Amino acid sequence: MLLLQVVIALLIGRRIFYSFVRKDPLFIQISRYVGFIGITLLFHIFLGPIWTWFWIIGFPLIGLLIHYIFVKVKGFSFINPGEDYDKYRGWK
Repeated sequence: MLLLQVVIALLIGRRIFYSFVRKDPLFIQISRYVGFIGITLLFHIFLGPIWTWFWIIGFPLIGLLIHYIFVKVKGFSFINPGEDYDKYRGWK
């Protein structure tokens, strides 16, 4: 069960948020994954599998809502942020 939860956590994070962090330095991307997986493991060990599922699904949903509001306020496209978002982040 734990392995399934970790794999799903990685897939959700990668699929939903990658377009917003695709040009961040590698050590920042790795630290995000390590942090999220670490918290997933702690939830599983101390709170059990049910609360772990709430973490795996709930945290990305909260992040998705925050990103949605942010990109709409700033005028970026939500699905594909594009060059304007890249300029905003200082990537170009």
